[in-house]
Amino acid sequence: MATTGLASSATGKFDSVTAPKASSLPEDLVRQLLVNLDSNIDELKSNKSFDLEGILAYQRTANYLSAAQIFLRDNGLLTRELKTEDVKKRLLGHWGTCPGLNFAYAHTNNLITQHESDEAAPYFMFLTGPGHGAPALLSTLFMEGAITRFYPEYPMSREGLESFIRAFSLPGGFPSHVNAETPGAIHEGGELGYCLAVAYGSVMDKPDHITVAVIGDGESETGPTATAWHAHKYLDPAESGAVLPILHLNGFKIGERTIPGTMDDLEIQTAARSGKPITKPRWPLIVMRTPKGWTGPRKSAGNPIEGSWRAHQVPLPEAANDDKEFGLLQKWLKSYGPHELFHTEVDSGASKAHNSVNKASGIIDDVALRIIPKDQQRRMGMVDATYRGFQPLKAPDWKDFTHKLDEPVSNMKAVGSYVAEIIKQNPTSFRIFSPDEITSNKLDETLQVSHRNFQWDPETANNGGRVIEMLSEHTLQGWMQGYTLTGRHALFPSYESFLGIVQTMIEQYAKFVKMALDTKWRGDVAGLTYIETSTLWRQEHNGYSHQNPGLIGSFIGLPRHLARIYLPADANCSVSTIDHCLRSKNSWLTADEAERHCIAGASVWTNYSSDGGKNPDIVLVGCGVEVTFEVIAAAAILRNNGVRVRVVNINDLLILGAIGAHPHALTQDAFDSLFTADKPVIINFHGYPKDMASLLFNRNAHVGRSRFDILGYIEEGTTTTPWSMLRLNNTSRYTLADVAVQRVSRDQPNHPIGIRAHELSSFWQHQLVLHDRYTKEHGEDPAWCGEISELEEGSA
Repeated sequence: MATTGLASSATGKFDSVTAPKASSLPEDLVRQLLVNLDSNIDELKSNKSFDLEGILAYQRTANYLSAAQIFLRDNGLLTRELKTEDVKKRLLGHWGTCPGLNFAYAHTNNLITQHESDEAAPYFMFLTGPGHGAPALLSTLFMEGAITRFYPEYPMSREGLESFIRAFSLPGGFPSHVNAETPGAIHEGGELGYCLAVAYGSVMDKPDHITVAVIGDGESETGPTATAWHAHKYLDPAESGAVLPILHLNGFKIGERTIPGTMDDLEIQTAARSGKPITKPRWPLIVMRTPKGWTGPRKSAGNPIEGSWRAHQVPLPEAANDDKEFGLLQKWLKSYGPHELFHTEVDSGASKAHNSVNKASGIIDDVALRIIPKDQQRRMGMVDATYRGFQPLKAPDWKDFTHKLDEPVSNMKAVGSYVAEIIKQNPTSFRIFSPDEITSNKLDETLQVSHRNFQWDPETANNGGRVIEMLSEHTLQGWMQGYTLTGRHALFPSYESFLGIVQTMIEQYAKFVKMALDTKWRGDVAGLTYIETSTLWRQEHNGYSHQNPGLIGSFIGLPRHLARIYLPADANCSVSTIDHCLRSKNSWLTADEAERHCIAGASVWTNYSSDGGKNPDIVLVGCGVEVTFEVIAAAAILRNNGVRVRVVNINDLLILGAIGAHPHALTQDAFDSLFTADKPVIINFHGYPKDMASLLFNRNAHVGRSRFDILGYIEEGTTTTPWSMLRLNNTSRYTLADVAVQRVSRDQPNHPIGIRAHELSSFWQHQLVLHDRYTKEHGEDPAWCGEISELEEGSA
């Protein structure tokens, strides 16, 4: 464990940092645990391997770019006096963690550069638990050239850098959180708690890699992080790389202090690989204490910002509208000395000439770039393992593991034989992650060709092993994500009833993979394969608590091109299925979604309906806040075009279910009184369309009988504007109106709207295109998105 007391300010001078509380441990033990950086500046400057000047210049540049991304839509390099109109209309992002991330990235870069000439030097990956610190990662990635390499529309020139600064959090630009579009990223960090486990998975069977994992002190409070601190006990240093965890202790979450914020060199791999492994080695951990929002504004309106929770997100949220906050923003940005950091006088042609070195030389001062490795493959945003490390699986012919029809064998026993052969053929690129259930899951044949990998157990230590068992599904899922995203293959067998523990992790991973598939420069990744064992039909001995098939139902909502669900009926089908799953790329056996919107009641909203809802041509139904607003807006558009509309609002979702399935379920007469017995119905739903469809399945009006259309969330959209989410998921007023006109024209061939159907559809589609253009230019929604058309004289 190490703690650093070295802190650099925006101007390159040194500020004092609050000393940590005195430890209650004995002094001699504390001296063994702590590695204190020498605070003597002259000594640091004389150390040629420690480029203090370069590190400070690098941090100043990265900190400036981080702040500029959050605040500026124009004049990103302060080439003229800042104006309020230069500030973005919607301020998104999290400043508080950025300076600490830039500090860690700078020192990691310097470490890589020091050893770059050594052919045996490891490759470094850099993961951030606080994924909301995207401005920091994006800044460092631009400086090292990774952004330009993967996104050539942001060249290493003044124009390119200005465009890059503007693009943060704008539609069509970079999202406010690290995701699959971020070079070097294999972890999103939206849902906190998984960074450390993913980091350990990334270095398993990669002895020449080290992953730096920055864990936010807020994230460290999560259960998954608490269990992941045990991960080093499953890492055999003879066959795997290493993880350097950094607990970023800046003291605050969104609104209060963190728990760690209130608290107060062994050659491990060399020994293991020489045949003299160290028993229970002490792997390093860095506790990095920095002020929250370090180098940012100290105070605003008499309240502290730097070193407080107010620095967590946007520290000056009214900078575009409040003169005092705008003045603080000007002072803050100027404090980094951008005129020293950026050579804006260099013309585009001269800047482009520097592009051959693939880092931002020319536009950014060379002093700030000295600590960046010269070898592109060693720059952390370009390490192959993070985006193009896929290794095809070697698999046997599955038919060799089938059984005769009269041969009694369980499904899992048959699968176990096949998986054992997979282990033989892929000794360094396949692992099984399981919560202490290999034997009970009847996969114990795998232990005849390998064994469990637990380094703190004398029976299994220092001997590799393809099977890792730990009673933390979160840690197992994290290991598997890190392992597969860096090119390898894995299997996760678990009891059906308990796989749901990692539902939200799988959902987050699904979002990462979906974005990865849309990111052209990312290569293939292996699918995540889950085997649900001990299913509910054979859990009569364990009882009700072990009877939960809910995961399968929730997975149906994921994009069809990502998820696959199989229920093989016998041993031979099981072997064939597992063969297909393990060979697959960019998908997995099951994935999850568990969202259901349950509130109370339902009624016709007469004020927004034609003649109070009488004799409608179409029924529009809203279920949820934003989607209901769009229903009302669509109703006004349709009524102004001569279509009679009934508007229904659903408050209690489960009233739509089958009669008898819920105490509040509508009788058929009540159902027809709301939705009519024969008119087309369009439901605009808060959640996934399949959830609504499943409720209507037993109704005479269900979607398979063509009267009902269901619109809802279809896994589209990332960091964008609020109304863009409606547009991208086809739940906007214009999509509703378009579908409504199609349905009315189909059901009533003589309705006057049919003559204008094509004209109106084209016009409404064009409005969606215009909205997309507007958001990309202005970074916000146009005012009409929050308005409802006035009813015209003579409207329906």
